[in-house]
Parts: sequence; structure tokens; C-alpha cells
Amino acid sequence: MPLFMSKYTNKVDRKGRVSVPAQFRAALPSGFQKSIVVYQAVNHDAVECCDLLHIEKVNDSFEGFAPYSDEHDEFSLALMSGLVELTFDGNGRIILPQDLMEFAGITEYATFAGKGKTFQVWEPEAFKQELEKARNKVKEKRSMLRFRPDINSGSDKGGDNDRS
Repeated sequence: MPLFMSKYTNKVDRKGRVSVPAQFRAALPSGFQKSIVVYQAVNHDAVECCDLLHIEKVNDSFEGFAPYSDEHDEFSLALMSGLVELTFDGNGRIILPQDLMEFAGITEYATFAGKGKTFQVWEPEAFKQELEKARNKVKEKRSMLRFRPDINSGSDKGGDNDRS
């Protein structure tokens, strides 16, 4: 599955239209390339973006809570009620909702930042600052990064898998 990678800064017009990078549109799953879902990022003053399949996984994750628990109600209300599905126009643009632009501080330009399975839209200067903080934290915590075992190879050590 293609991933959302890299960063791009694009102009936002007076109507809130902004072009989603072609590489990001191409990374959307087949059959889901006509729209994206946007919402307030949970951890940052940015707009979180993904495809409908990812939102289904988010919704499924709420099943880890008891159906009528406070946690289920809080997570589902906070996340699902703020979702907006945006359709691309013929030029690959979307119209960012005004409330999300205000939340993220986006005015004339928007920076699109890939995050693998999702991407975010930021006010460019805020993105630069957050990226610098993230890079510094990664330097400090780089020893925490681990590769998952390759389940297809039958070996979790990445070595030779000869069983003869």
C-alpha cells in the first residue's frame, strides 16, 4: 500500500481551495481516490487527513471500549462528529472548511506533511517549528525504534530461514 510521504506547501485561495499534492492523491487506495476525510488533529493544531478505509479502522478501534462506557462515548463523539469528507475538484483541489483553517491557523499557505497512513495540513511556520521539535525528540529516542518481525519469512531475526 502506498504511503503519504514528504512535505509540500501550497497556496490557499480566497475561497479556501488548496491543491492536495498529486503524490498524496496517488497514495489513496484504489477506489477511494475521489475524496479524503479531514478533522482536527488530536495532538496538534493541524488538520488530520486520511481515506475512508482508515476512518473505518478508527471507528472499529472504539470496539475496545464497552459500548455505553464514558470512554466509548468520548472517543466516538470527539472524533467521529468532527469528520468532514471533502471531494477533489478536477484540479485535485479541496475546499478546507473555515473552522478547520482557523483551528490550524491556516491563511495564505498550507503545508501538507506525510505521516505514512495519514497526512496533516499545517500553517507553514507552525509546521516548521513542530518538525524541529519532532526531529529533536527522535534524536533523543532513536534507540526505541524497532522493526517488526517479518511474519512472511518465518523468522523474527531476519536471518536465514533454511529449514531443510
